[in-house]
Amino acid sequence: METTNVIEFQRARNFSQKMSVTFDFLRQNFKSFAKSMLFIAGPPVILSSIFIGDIFNRFMGFNVASQNRFGSNPEELQNYFSSSTFWLQILGIVLFAWIGGVITIATTYGYMRVYSEKRTSSIEVSEVWAQVRRTFWMHFGTLTLYVIVMIVLFVILAIPLGLIMGAASFISPFLTIFGVLAFYLFAFVLSINMSLVFIIRESEHIGFFDGLSRLFYLVKNKMWSTAGIGFINTLIQSTVSFIFFLPWYISFIVSMLHQAKGEVYEEPGGVMAAVNSLFLILYFVCNTLLYSLPLVALAFQYYNLVELKESKGLMSSIETFGQSTAQPQNDEHY
Repeated sequence: METTNVIEFQRARNFSQKMSVTFDFLRQNFKSFAKSMLFIAGPPVILSSIFIGDIFNRFMGFNVASQNRFGSNPEELQNYFSSSTFWLQILGIVLFAWIGGVITIATTYGYMRVYSEKRTSSIEVSEVWAQVRRTFWMHFGTLTLYVIVMIVLFVILAIPLGLIMGAASFISPFLTIFGVLAFYLFAFVLSINMSLVFIIRESEHIGFFDGLSRLFYLVKNKMWSTAGIGFINTLIQSTVSFIFFLPWYISFIVSMLHQAKGEVYEEPGGVMAAVNSLFLILYFVCNTLLYSLPLVALAFQYYNLVELKESKGLMSSIETFGQSTAQPQNDEHY
């Protein structure tokens, strides 16, 4: 029998409370959530990481061998990058990484939807998969339009930045550096805030541009707090995921030290290549699973902003106050 408290989504929270509830949610749902992410989002990520691992191992092998075997035949490296094999690998990386990103978002928010409906952490993969199938194309379109909009915005922002940097270079190089840093800071803040469009569309079932309009309404005067919650959790995600990159990095350093002895470079054996690929797959899979951290944090930021602006959770509590507790799941909405 479950004894864990059900986490209320629709509630106003300060910064520390949002951080706390994010980790409480992941801790409470760790087993079923990780299982859902691994079985649903894992396969395309694994396929993408296999392609990445093969390209990376080949490239680093060429780099190590550049002073001996390829030193007299630089065209061999060029031939690889112009071959159909290389471009098929790139296509595989882009395709499966994109699908993996979409499914990661759909799985995270699909799981949160099932949790809010069942009000329990006992959730089956099949239940989450049903949500993912229902919202996959919505999140696919959202991610595609999100990337397009961000590219357009960055290009628009880069034009005045270039003009300002050109003028500032005549005054002081420090002004140019400051301008570049300010551009990247603003771009980061904008990208984090724009990421709320995924949970908005998931929760409110509206179009992309209606979602952007809704986003601008919610983050008004809250852009920095939204960027802060996104930045902290992204930093944690990146730091923890780097730990899973260390096994491959250590293996690579060992290979480099072996070549530093002056021996003629040889292609890595089948076992070594397989081990390196497994390390890279481990890193990319864990990195993908950990992307749920900023996604969940931004979801709680969304519910916080909605509550601050519209008090939906409070109104729902007032409407259900005094009603029979025999049917709580039918009377509350999150």
